[in-house]
This record gives sequence, C-alpha cells and structure tokens, in this order.
Amino acid sequence: MIAMSHTNGCTRWGSFVAALGFSLNGWAAGEVYLNFHTSGSINDESFVRGSVTNSGDALIRHGYVVVTLLDVQCRPLKSVLHSFDAIEPGQAQDFRVPVEGRIQRYRLASVRGFDHEGFEVPTVDAHAPIFKVREPEERGHCAQARKASQREHTPKV
Repeated sequence: MIAMSHTNGCTRWGSFVAALGFSLNGWAAGEVYLNFHTSGSINDESFVRGSVTNSGDALIRHGYVVVTLLDVQCRPLKSVLHSFDAIEPGQAQDFRVPVEGRIQRYRLASVRGFDHEGFEVPTVDAHAPIFKVREPEERGHCAQARKASQREHTPKV
C-alpha cells in the first residue's frame, strides 16, 4: 500500500492507485517460484511431483507444468501438460503429474503462471543453475547409455 501523510487529495489518489493493483514502482504481479521437483513410483503408478510458491504480491490465477519424459538413453518420448489452480501471494501449491508406465527419466520443460488478465508472470527456478552445471555430466551419461544400447543391439560376428 502507498502511505501518505498529507491531505490534499494525494492520500485518496494513492489509495485508489494501490487498489487498482499497482504501486508507484510498477504493477503488482504474482511470481511463480519453483521450490522442487522429483519423480517417483508407488506400485505401478509413476509421477513427477513438486511444489510452486507465489512469491509475488498478486494472485496467480492459474498455471501449468510441462514434463518431458525420456527413455533410458535420454531420448524424448512425450511431454505431459499439467495445470495448477490459483495461488494467493505467499502461498504454495503442490503438483503431481501422473505418468503412464514406469518413469525412466524426465526433464521439467516448462513452468508458467498467469495473472487475472491472462498475462504471464515471472518464473524463478533457483535450481536451474545447478542443473546447468550438471548438464555436461548428464550429457555424458546419456551418450554412454546410447553406446551401451548400440552394443547390445549390434549383431556379433
């Protein structure tokens, strides 16, 4: 909120401006903060689960998570879109994306949130730099898995 101490009409104007959802610094906005994500299986059901928080100062009306499923050799199989509901400022919401069959590998391809007018709000993934540092190692693992698969399927003379 905007606080003003004089009474020449600025107080009412400042309150009106704040009530519309923006401050003198800019628009109030939600912000999707990705807390974590992981995969799991219980019995024959696989899933990717995680949590997002609205770290902004306005409602996130809705959003989505896209999970790209990979095979053992890191080849993309398909992507699964999962929507999430409104998140109030400061609140967290868990998500659980069901996956058909046994999950081998996955990548969180996208996380997005939208405000009450359908505009995209910023997304923060504090873990992205960690995954970026691990990428060369991950690519090496994927290459080794593909080579091992080729050896298994190459006819022996």
